[in-house]
Amino acid sequence: MSFRAYDYDYDRHHKDGCCGKKDKHDKMKHYKNCVEDVLEAILYAQNKVNKDECHTSCQQSIHELLGKKRVKKNTIPFLLYCGCEPFKGTGVTTYACHSKKEKIKCIHTHVFKIKELNKGCAVLELLDFKTDLKDRHPKHCPSKHGSACHQLDHKSLDDLVGTGICITVDLSCFCAITCLPAVHL
Repeated sequence: MSFRAYDYDYDRHHKDGCCGKKDKHDKMKHYKNCVEDVLEAILYAQNKVNKDECHTSCQQSIHELLGKKRVKKNTIPFLLYCGCEPFKGTGVTTYACHSKKEKIKCIHTHVFKIKELNKGCAVLELLDFKTDLKDRHPKHCPSKHGSACHQLDHKSLDDLVGTGICITVDLSCFCAITCLPAVHL
């Protein structure tokens, strides 16, 4: 799907639903990849307010980011779903404490920021909460954030931060997306 960025209208584009539109020949004709369509809209909105290179809905978050009352918001964080389960992205970073030896820390998250979109693939930055990143003795790596709700419950959106860790994903693997309210990162 392609469109000119300056005349993108989310409501008009998605008036028949994100993943389909009525067709006289089919009951429902699906777009090639509705998650990609939404990510394209998010990326457009983020790029409009930020020239960064490297009861909530996606529509509401996009309108909030592009609205007239912009409060320095530049990112729409989101979750992706593989089947019925939220996708958990994993990355690693290095750090040094009091010793001069570098250590590796595993980062698991269900929350992402779109950085690039190209031919059905996306570069996503892993987002996490400050309190989770400060955990010097993380639990066993695979269970750090057991579920999306475990990671998100009782957290402040203001504590959401970029990790600088990016992963590349094939968007055809995802069937749904959930957006969080727009934030400033």
